[in-house]
Amino acid sequence: MADLEKNSGTVLEQAAGFVSQVSYDDLPQSVVEISKRALIDYVGVTLAGADMPVSTQVQAFSELQSTAGDIAVFGTDKVYNASHAALCNGTASHALDFDDVSWTTIGHPTVSVAPVSFACAQQKGLTGKDVILSYAAGVEVMHKIAGLVMPQTSDKGWHTTPVFGCIGAAAASAWLYKMPEEETRNALGLAVTMASGVRANFGTRTKAFHAGWSAYNGIQAAMFAQAGINSHPNAIEGQDGFAQTFAGMELRVGDVGYGKDWDLDTAGLVFKQYPCCSGSHPAINAFDDLLKEKPFSLEDVDSIHVGVSLLGPRELVSNHPINAVQAKFSMQYALASRLIYGQVSLTEFTDEKVMADDVQNLIPRITMEVDEDLAKLGFIGTAPAKIRVRLKSGEELYTSCDLAKGNPEKPLTDEELSAKFMACAAPVIGENKAMALLEKLFILEQIDSLDEVLEVMVPN
Repeated sequence: MADLEKNSGTVLEQAAGFVSQVSYDDLPQSVVEISKRALIDYVGVTLAGADMPVSTQVQAFSELQSTAGDIAVFGTDKVYNASHAALCNGTASHALDFDDVSWTTIGHPTVSVAPVSFACAQQKGLTGKDVILSYAAGVEVMHKIAGLVMPQTSDKGWHTTPVFGCIGAAAASAWLYKMPEEETRNALGLAVTMASGVRANFGTRTKAFHAGWSAYNGIQAAMFAQAGINSHPNAIEGQDGFAQTFAGMELRVGDVGYGKDWDLDTAGLVFKQYPCCSGSHPAINAFDDLLKEKPFSLEDVDSIHVGVSLLGPRELVSNHPINAVQAKFSMQYALASRLIYGQVSLTEFTDEKVMADDVQNLIPRITMEVDEDLAKLGFIGTAPAKIRVRLKSGEELYTSCDLAKGNPEKPLTDEELSAKFMACAAPVIGENKAMALLEKLFILEQIDSLDEVLEVMVPN
């Protein structure tokens, strides 16, 4: 096992020291297990998202731009070079907004890092253990850096998934390419320059593209560093560096803390129940419970009001959606779907269901605003919600939820995670292949050749 506690140097120097030294034996078993769950979830949502419009558009782009390669694009028979395969898989994995969440970044770590872990490991002929370690190391780097500049970065309007994800993707690439420490540090500095993505693009296909682009840029940063391009070791905390420009912070950094704990272990990940923005999930949970406890119908409802925390209006930007992409960022549609269709699942996010008369007539009667008490909690990602339903009879019903199921405190069981995976994967590759794939992913650390996993991802 390596001595990972390098506690001197700049932020990027400490990160590079960690990435260049870490080995599989350094991973706590708890980190291995959560990494496997994240990778299972990632593969499932990527397969399900592979034929979404933004995914096929990015695939068409890569068809024209990619140099020769043999790296798999999940859920298709296409193969590209590693960078473009990661671009396509990263985009597909975020296309349904069904992928995991981190409160450390208030973003989606796996969709930036896992595409790199699979693509570069396949490129280099590596193993399941290498996928797991590169993923865990990439997420650890992006989360340690995020921990220095959050929530300020999100508060300034940045989409934190590509902003931090590009750096995590570069770290994973550097480990898989076995880059020496100085090259790794240069790759991370290049990724800092490539990091971008604004929340103004929520509700459009660009949001899903952000994930793929961050994975693509992470690999490119590593390749540029291998070609000899250098970067400044002080690019995070230096004058006009990442902390100042993305977070408006003056950063003085000592020991960042590599090797002392793993963010995947201490903070964990949120695995989604619903294929839409996590900002609506506590409200959906609360509304679902209310409907089960005291059933009422669409005809009974006069109005619904939702109180949210500060981030709510910043990410749930579509107050009256008119298509499936906008609906993923709409509190109004989430609750309308549960009331009218009885669930909030993949099948509800179609343009036809969003534009149904009952839905469009109900949406103006669902309001959302920042709740005074919830605002006092600060700029948090967990999205606590309070709901008031006013019935036409004059009766008012109240409910609330502080934390959605799927959080580490309310985890999905292995059975629930498996059911989600099968719902995503089986329609694409068939029931038998999906079950075989799931079984292999649960023992990914025992897989010596990724071909065992990748060969069953091609649709029937």
